[in-house]
Amino acid sequence: APPGNVGRHLTLPPRRRSGCTPLAAMADVSERTLQLSVLVAFASGVLVGWQANRLRRRYLDWRKRRLQDKLATTQKKLDLA
Repeated sequence: APPGNVGRHLTLPPRRRSGCTPLAAMADVSERTLQLSVLVAFASGVLVGWQANRLRRRYLDWRKRRLQDKLATTQKKLDLA
């Protein structure tokens, strides 16, 4: 037997409103905790960016070496021909 709500549109259940608004939630966070979390976020961003730049430089150096080697072998082949 088909369920009773076959023809009806599905609706979301009503949202429960929590007691605190975002502004009140901000008041619960102490200034010290906020400063610490901002500092940690900034420091982790700097660290990740630094590591990403190191990886990028290593990749570019590797690619440069590889292309120089390929160029040298190609020039050697042309000289022999």
